Amino acid sequence: MGVRTISASLGALALAAITTAALLAASPAPTPAGAGPDDPFAASVATALLADCSSITGKAREYARIHSIDLCGADITPDDQPLRTEAVGGEECGSVTLTMESRGGGLAAIDWRATSTTGPIERIDIDVWYSSRNGGAMHRFSDATPTLHASGGAVELLDTGVAGATVSGTVQTFTATCRIAPSAVRIHVR
Repeated sequence: MGVRTISASLGALALAAITTAALLAASPAPTPAGAGPDDPFAASVATALLADCSSITGKAREYARIHSIDLCGADITPDDQPLRTEAVGGEECGSVTLTMESRGGGLAAIDWRATSTTGPIERIDIDVWYSSRNGGAMHRFSDATPTLHASGGAVELLDTGVAGATVSGTVQTFTATCRIAPSAVRIHVR
């Protein structure tokens, strides 16, 4: 291998390192699950599901008592008394994980998973918004199939460059209606 070839290879490596460092500085992303903290091509974030205490019915209170689910005091509060509502935004009733990963060729996989800690999920209405320099779009996921874990996703052609995704919506568990706390990820699509 000649000196020119080695110099060109080292120059390309240095340029790639500088580009990666600039991307990380310009668009910090949460540490992805299963990827290193310095991976600009994948990101994952977990966010809470927050219960609307006013959505807890008498049937849901009974379920909470039977299964020892401490949500808004539904497991111990008599039916004729109001439930506690001190938690700002609501008490946690599960979580949603949003993951975005570059697949090459301008493609990115955008996946979500919802998990309930307050009984089976009865219905989900989740919106996943993604955007890149080519614009953006939204996917709505609605399902009324009972489950403990709901998930979905899509692979989208976003073109190369910085892209992001957000998740919002509601998850109805057997105990309460839960709102997804705001969350977003940002990656570099190659």
